[in-house]
Amino acid sequence: MKLLMAEDLESVREHLKGLLAQSAGVQLRFVQQDAALATLSVAAWRPDVVILDVRLRGAEIQAALSALKKEWPGMRVVISAFFFEPHQRAAYLRDGADFFFDKSLEWSELIAFLRTVSAAQALPDPVVASRMTLLQGP
Repeated sequence: MKLLMAEDLESVREHLKGLLAQSAGVQLRFVQQDAALATLSVAAWRPDVVILDVRLRGAEIQAALSALKKEWPGMRVVISAFFFEPHQRAAYLRDGADFFFDKSLEWSELIAFLRTVSAAQALPDPVVASRMTLLQGP
């Protein structure tokens, strides 16, 4: 699974690196908290998951979320924040975010979400699996 995080705090980047150190098959890249660079990195690298800080410089986060989901609808977008109002979480999820996490409290929830995404990628395509079953016969 390819994971891109747009985050300017080194402590947050290092914490995620440490949490994912034992996760096989995870490729992790970081960009400083800049909307233009994050978008260019997504276009060039095509990650499976992008984590965006709500304080992303250079863009209104809802606009960045919409643009990413429109251009790459299969990509998972996670919004991260330290301080937020409960209605903000609901608004980001309603606007297309696949997950929202509080960087001060919800790291285990983020890791569980990433494991779920990674496990789903390992499953065979249902159409391909059904065709393979037909080809193999009884």
